[in-house]
Parts: sequence; structure tokens; C-alpha cells
Amino acid sequence: MKSIIIVINISWALLTWRLTTTPNLVIAPENLLNTLMMMGGHFTFFGIQAVLLRLSNLKTLPSIIIASFYGLLIELVQLRVPGRSADPLDWLLDTLGAVTFLAIMKNIKLFNKFSNF
Repeated sequence: MKSIIIVINISWALLTWRLTTTPNLVIAPENLLNTLMMMGGHFTFFGIQAVLLRLSNLKTLPSIIIASFYGLLIELVQLRVPGRSADPLDWLLDTLGAVTFLAIMKNIKLFNKFSNF
């Protein structure tokens, strides 16, 4: 089971990388709804990444740190990608998503099936 979670984790990280480093990727026209969707995307993608890291038997804090660092790395790479820009708010949302998702999982004790949370 652990090896499957690791493969899913790496696949999720690669999908996130692809979506966030594709030059000039336009999902929808610039408006409030698009902005909210993009913010929710950051929050959700990195929240899921942290959960997958935690399911890979990492402790909670390292899972948050790795997800946050990955978000920062992507923001720095976006400085060099045409049509992209680095935004500290995106990094904050990445980190908040990681913290929130792991807090929710701990509170509903979903991890008891997989490991000692």
C-alpha cells in the first residue's frame, strides 16, 4: 500500500508541476470567478499533496514543510516561464492548503486506517 501511495504522490506532484509551469496557460478570462478558482486550486492542490505526503508515512510537520517548499519552488520557476509570474499569495495559499487539509484529516481521524496520526 505504501508504494502505491508514493507513486500517487509523485504523479500528483508531476501533474501540479505541469499545470503550474506551462507557459501562457489560460483557463478562463480574467475575472473574479477565475481568480477564486485559481486561489482554490492552489489551496486544494497543495492540500492534497500534503495529505499524500502524510500517507507516505511522513510526520505532519515535514509534510507541511515539503508541500510549502514545493509551492515556493514552483513560484520561483514561474519567474522564468513566459506568461507566468511568481505571487507570494499563491505560496501562502499553498501552505495554508497543506495545513488545513492535514488539520481536517487529523480531526476526522481518516488516517487511522493507514497509520498512527
